[in-house]
Amino acid sequence: PDSRFGRSLGWRAYATLLRTFHYIYYGLGHSQKLYPPTQLEYHHLSVAVDTMNSWMANACCLLWLVAAIGLTLYPSLTFAATDMVNYKHLNCDPSGKLPCPPLSTAPIVDFKPERSANRVRQPVHRLSRSYQEKYKLAVARMKALPASHPLSFTAQAAIHQAYCDGYYRYDDATAKNQTFDVHFSWIFAPWHRIYIYFYERALRELVGDDTFALPYWSWDAPEGMVIPPLFRDRSNNNSLYDPYRNKANLDKLVDLDYLSNARPVPIDFDGPKDENYTDAVNCNLCTVYDQQIRNGKGAVNFLGGVPNFTDTDNTDRSSSGTLEQMAHTAIHVWTGRAPNSTADNSTCAVEHDGSYNCRNDMGFLGSSGRDPLFYSHHANVDRLWHIWSTTLRGGNGFSNPAWLDASFVFFDGVRHPRRVRIKFRDVLDTRNLGYTYAAVADKPPFLSCNLTSLVPHGGGGGGGGKVAPTFPLTLKDGEVVEVPGVALPAAPPGPGQDRVLVIDRIEYDPTEENKFDVAINVPIESAAKVAPQYKEYVGCFAVVPSSVQSGGKMKGKVTLAIGDALADVAGNATTVDVVIVPRTPYEIKLYQAPTIRNTNMN
Repeated sequence: PDSRFGRSLGWRAYATLLRTFHYIYYGLGHSQKLYPPTQLEYHHLSVAVDTMNSWMANACCLLWLVAAIGLTLYPSLTFAATDMVNYKHLNCDPSGKLPCPPLSTAPIVDFKPERSANRVRQPVHRLSRSYQEKYKLAVARMKALPASHPLSFTAQAAIHQAYCDGYYRYDDATAKNQTFDVHFSWIFAPWHRIYIYFYERALRELVGDDTFALPYWSWDAPEGMVIPPLFRDRSNNNSLYDPYRNKANLDKLVDLDYLSNARPVPIDFDGPKDENYTDAVNCNLCTVYDQQIRNGKGAVNFLGGVPNFTDTDNTDRSSSGTLEQMAHTAIHVWTGRAPNSTADNSTCAVEHDGSYNCRNDMGFLGSSGRDPLFYSHHANVDRLWHIWSTTLRGGNGFSNPAWLDASFVFFDGVRHPRRVRIKFRDVLDTRNLGYTYAAVADKPPFLSCNLTSLVPHGGGGGGGGKVAPTFPLTLKDGEVVEVPGVALPAAPPGPGQDRVLVIDRIEYDPTEENKFDVAINVPIESAAKVAPQYKEYVGCFAVVPSSVQSGGKMKGKVTLAIGDALADVAGNATTVDVVIVPRTPYEIKLYQAPTIRNTNMN
């Protein structure tokens, strides 16, 4: 796949062979009409073969012949025509200036699985005093490394900025100089697993303890729903403390449905643990339950869709999975410094146009890696993927080679830095990376979510004479959009399929906090109360703010699994009313009306 020859003469030769055998096969009494190869195609084949040594030509043509016959006789063997994300396709600043990686002549070596999984990642709030001190020491030593060192804390934070805020460009035969981002697609989960794995390895080396594992912030469990005290302690130059967090939320109960206006005043984590507190905890648990189970059915919905780098205006952008879109995004924005914070520019993130964004650290993609809490936050995101794959039997994800063989290069080794090429297939089992997660409960806490109906239901939404809105339209905070009578396809024919609600071509300003919720069969007067603990809720569109990429607005897409919600609130209806609830004051434009379709979940 890395060969440029494969996209030139060799590829044309293969295409010609494939068409030749399709022609022979379909010429033997089959009805599908295909045309024989043209004279020009035979010329391409001839030129390609002449450019190879004779033994290589014979071997390659034999392989192409087998592939052509196999794909012709067994079309189910075909795979998606998706370009593999390969480190050779990605380009950052060649000068090695931050946030791009430093220049290196070190050879690239392939990743080798670790011999044993002897490290156990534990929740931060359960760490022993000695483990806490070791964690602080490891990060302090990483921060003491010069910024030019590829394993310094500055360089590690820059990795996220470069990959997640538009500094990398994607280049292959079909896409030129396209903005690349590891968010908004199936790249998100495995890339971040790789990223924090090498971060963890560096910390381990810096304290000389091969059993050290990165602790995770367990914000999905009631006892962990607060920024851990270890990260809030300002004494003794604590290396885990970051001054650029939202001070109003430091000792408050986390809000995993943040920006939905349900909690205008943050709730103290220590209580009183009254009905308001209990409802807030249940909302958090149901957010994770929706993310992991109800809306996270299948790899496409949980991990995200196939990225598309060939569309220059991003009109066919992939959608994020629930793992990225829901609690992960809420924690980023909830933890980061409030948008109206005043700060000296020296503490702010620099955008692509040279302006400053002071919504850092966690609240802005370009600077989130500067907060040590980021890595424990993402360790928990990684843990929830691990739970989905194992306990919830979601499996490894996708079988598509374009996903399995996607590869990136990371620096490894503090004393003797080397470059390691690692593929997604290498990281699907955490044991290959030498770690597991502590078993802290008989069952995940989110299984205790108490789902209820927001309103009574007697069937589906039939439109009832309601006037459908005209698209494109611009969402306005406080103005609910109702799309009545959206048609439901027939129930999916078999396992592994479900009905999804799709809203494509969502245009938004990436520098702002953007969110809207989606529900079905909720009256407009009740729509503001829509939240994850209600059966009518089907998901949201939410993003962590980032720089203005490619000079302006971005376009996104949201794909929401709604099979469980339909069973709960739609009965045997053939249509439903889709309700869109804006949650932020910034302009979000929807170019297309929501549709519902059947889809394969993997």
